[in-house]
Amino acid sequence: MKSSYVVFRTKLGWMGIVGNERGVQRVYLPEPSREVLKERITGEFPDGREGGPALEGAQKAILEYFEGHRKRFEIPLDLSSATPFQQRVYRTMTGIPFGRVRTYRWLAEKVGNPKGLRAVGNANGKNRWPLIVPCHRIVGSDGRLTGFSAPGGLALKAELLRLEGVAVEKGRTRVNADSGARRVPVGKAF
Repeated sequence: MKSSYVVFRTKLGWMGIVGNERGVQRVYLPEPSREVLKERITGEFPDGREGGPALEGAQKAILEYFEGHRKRFEIPLDLSSATPFQQRVYRTMTGIPFGRVRTYRWLAEKVGNPKGLRAVGNANGKNRWPLIVPCHRIVGSDGRLTGFSAPGGLALKAELLRLEGVAVEKGRTRVNADSGARRVPVGKAF
């Protein structure tokens, strides 16, 4: 099945989306250079071709997210590269609302593996659909921002959370006692 891709500029840098007729196969988070991003895409999808109307909706949705006009994605995903456990994790994460965070413990409990913190952490690290599958909304039990392997690392994770109105200070956000977290207005002191 042939893949196609698009590369486009957002306010945080150059992003890319790769997809096929089943849906989006990969989302690349912002990179400072279009050329570096295209090299990453063509290295992973050597037979992919640039362009294609099938990805226009996904591109538009992501641009709307960065402009503050979209809080939820309804984009078909090709999850065939994910294990069944990873798929459960990703489907659960898509239910985390815009502007909210949850903990790794919460996620492990929701997918039926309460002691599987490391397993859900590994699934997050292999997430090929960031933003659409909002792994940036998963934090440590103490509110610490952890485990974000995308280019830009934890600084990008903090920026994405701030874009959604989540207060982040010194690499942390507030977490409720119930292992979920609540939205904290920007500018509130900890």
